[in-house]
Amino acid sequence: MLSGSVTKAAKNLGRTQPAISAAIANLEREIGYELFERKNSRLQAVPEAQFLLGESEEILRRMASLERSMRQGGGRDTEQIRVACMPIISEFFMPRFIAKFAKQYPNASFLMQSTPSATLYEQLSIEQFDVGLAELGWDSDLVDADPIELDCVCALPAYDPLAKNEFVTPQDLDGKPCATLLPEHFIPRALRDMFDDAGATLNVRFELQNAAAQYPLISRGLAFGVLSPLSAWLYWATSPEPGAIRFLPIRPTIKYQFSILTPSRRPLSRLARAFAEMIRNEFNELLGDKHDDLDALLARLSTIDANRI
Repeated sequence: MLSGSVTKAAKNLGRTQPAISAAIANLEREIGYELFERKNSRLQAVPEAQFLLGESEEILRRMASLERSMRQGGGRDTEQIRVACMPIISEFFMPRFIAKFAKQYPNASFLMQSTPSATLYEQLSIEQFDVGLAELGWDSDLVDADPIELDCVCALPAYDPLAKNEFVTPQDLDGKPCATLLPEHFIPRALRDMFDDAGATLNVRFELQNAAAQYPLISRGLAFGVLSPLSAWLYWATSPEPGAIRFLPIRPTIKYQFSILTPSRRPLSRLARAFAEMIRNEFNELLGDKHDDLDALLARLSTIDANRI
């Protein structure tokens, strides 16, 4: 396909022209159709041949990469760690974890992808990644989950009278406009149950894809929100006016759960296992005792980047 003729291909490969012709004929016979059309004594590749060429080149590239990896260190300290995580983790937390790990293991390399939680479970189940971080809510016998649990927080405009409270309740928020995530997310579902149990009215005015989209609405006094502490830290770390929103505990609590995920059908490499353990240790250190107050938690999260982003 690259040379445009059997004769040139034979010369490039150091083979005879009949040998190349026979190889093509054998391949076409095996797959059941022709890969080339003969026009004016030249071969023209059909679309299926183009597909085969692309796939073959990728296989050969990976084989060459595997050979280099095994020659350099037997695959022990040179393999790529494939990481997938939900967006809030991928943009701020995970790069810092990777940087810390890479300093300790200079021969490790990384591939990182931001992926919605539901999709991430599917990708881990087929071993597309080594380590993942995703919200709980999906079960799979093909994925091992190491859960981490936090209390959600209520986000209010800083000038709202409720911002002076130690915590807020559904009765405090009765009828107030609310900004929340899309209906299928567990936080709005938990909010509806909480307000129903308290006999209060949940007035959902804004349903949005992510927490970041709620910040302008909350800071301008158009709504309150209920977010994970990670989202609260994200606002604190990235907003030009971090004091415009006040984050308070909400009672009763809504648990925000996410997990460190690994494939269950095969053991992790030594490097990937060490990386997953480091993530767990980092979160344990950052989150501290679950009874700590919210300001202490946000202060610890802020140490990831003391100068803010």
